[in-house]
Amino acid sequence: MVLTLDIHHIEYVAEGAGNSHDNLLPLCPNCHALYHQGHIPRDSLRTWKLLLLALKEGFDRRSVDTLLALDLLDGFIVWGDALLNCAALIASGYLKIEEQDEVVEQDNFLFGPGKVNRVSKYWIELSEKGRTFVEAWKRGDQNAAISPSRTRTS
Repeated sequence: MVLTLDIHHIEYVAEGAGNSHDNLLPLCPNCHALYHQGHIPRDSLRTWKLLLLALKEGFDRRSVDTLLALDLLDGFIVWGDALLNCAALIASGYLKIEEQDEVVEQDNFLFGPGKVNRVSKYWIELSEKGRTFVEAWKRGDQNAAISPSRTRTS
């Protein structure tokens, strides 16, 4: 079986764009034809390009969804187990956290009624790096979303 891909210019060379990697997108021949027939809008191609870049940079769909949701919510409170689900985004600097301790009194069948426990909860929100990524993502600006100053170091 042979898999063929067409290389498509997102912005046409005739419009002043070039052959740089940020302007090229591999498409299957069917999608390439559908684009040129007017069935697929250019913004959809830009979005697809950003998704490919996000995958290349190690973002999974859940991470991108988390960043987009946090942009809408302006942050929220999580407990330890949920914090672990965001560990990669925190470690890479896309999210920032603030610990908020809370004293909780609860009945416990092992220790009796009125046992006092300290529960750690965390306020989680986009960092400046995360906000820059989300704003660029929503604009379809791949250079700003994944720029050299924002890539992870090995």
